[in-house]
Amino acid sequence: MLNVGLIGIGAIGRLHFDCWRKSPNAGVTAFASRDPRKRAGDWAGGEFNLGDQSAERVDLTGITAYENAADLIADPSIQIVDICTATPQHAPLAIAALRAGKHVVCEKPMALTVEECRSVEDAAHETGAQLMVAHCLRYWPHYVKAQEVIASGEYGRPVYAQFHRSGGAPTWSAGGWLMKPELSGGVLDLHIHDIDVALWWFGKPASIETRGYSRDRVPLIVDSAWSYEGGPLVHLHGAWDPNGGAFRHAFRLVLEHGTLVYDLATAPGVLHLYREGKLTELPMEDTSAHQAELDDFAACIAAGGPFTRFSPADSRLSVEIGLEELRQIAGK
Repeated sequence: MLNVGLIGIGAIGRLHFDCWRKSPNAGVTAFASRDPRKRAGDWAGGEFNLGDQSAERVDLTGITAYENAADLIADPSIQIVDICTATPQHAPLAIAALRAGKHVVCEKPMALTVEECRSVEDAAHETGAQLMVAHCLRYWPHYVKAQEVIASGEYGRPVYAQFHRSGGAPTWSAGGWLMKPELSGGVLDLHIHDIDVALWWFGKPASIETRGYSRDRVPLIVDSAWSYEGGPLVHLHGAWDPNGGAFRHAFRLVLEHGTLVYDLATAPGVLHLYREGKLTELPMEDTSAHQAELDDFAACIAAGGPFTRFSPADSRLSVEIGLEELRQIAGK
């Protein structure tokens, strides 16, 4: 079993903690939190866009609680460091962990500048340690199946794709950091999921046209049209509604001879296929993408092989595209 050190016990950190408890190849043996209440095992409260997390007191028997992330990174018993902090800490913590000889899971986005992303990439290359930025949709069954359909050519080439991702503005984040654009990039923190999927399915676009809405300097809504030489046309909509609302993500993928539709709000367990005027439901496995991504990374490390499902360069490109969209929204 590989020993995991988890940095950050916010919403996603708690989710990762639960996933590591179920992993066949790794488990959390240490975590770092600046909150003494959390270090004592009181993890009550908190919200998340995938549903409220239940209040609970966590049994931390056999798990070392560090106040400082640097002490966790220096722990010689840790093989994998999982970074679930606010975005500005991603790059410095990832670089420190990689240089300490640890393999690293880092929440998305990798960073908020292309330069920082490159620095993380360089650290991974120089040390030979493995790095995965946690783009969970690369493991989401509906998105994986759609990518397989595209690659197979079974229904012809893609001609149009539409992505939707929205929810209430995350005022619940610790200290309100997600609502501070200099810390989160605003709605980019949500929207980058669909940016990554579009790049995974179709590659880098030839051009991008983006419009959006900001309030108090916080980008809240982004509508982006990506164009490719010879198609497809790709539309992406991401929104943090300042008035509130349930979380929703969805896509429509139109191919020459079939259309795939997924919508969490209406049919979370099904991928719909429209073909020749007929509707078919393609049932999806009830699996956790977060569990799958962490299990896959740990299995790669346990086997001694590199993690190759996607690269740090892929994650950097998603940041680069997202920053260009924000630049267009700001009119700079």
